[in-house]
Amino acid sequence: MRTIAQALKDETHYPLSNGKILNILLARGLDGDEEITPEIINSDSFKGATADCLYSLVEAVNFSESDISISLPDRDLILKKANSIYVSIGEEPIELDQPKVYVGWN
Repeated sequence: MRTIAQALKDETHYPLSNGKILNILLARGLDGDEEITPEIINSDSFKGATADCLYSLVEAVNFSESDISISLPDRDLILKKANSIYVSIGEEPIELDQPKVYVGWN
């Protein structure tokens, strides 16, 4: 038996803490301890949770763990994937704030 939390962890492909995954599932109305079913894995709630996990990687600080690291180009690709999921379930895509450079100081 695989749980919803295990399935979400498998979908993300990057290490996220169990607590983060459970919080995301709870916010989407899913119980991470329940058994995963085809209906759940194809639901908008699960797809949204997948996008939320991917987006949390984009927001994360730079890290390198084992043989896994997320570079800036990787973050762009991850954000595109998350946004394609958000759009597919009828949610708004997320736009990141662009860095601002101030010239002169008044």
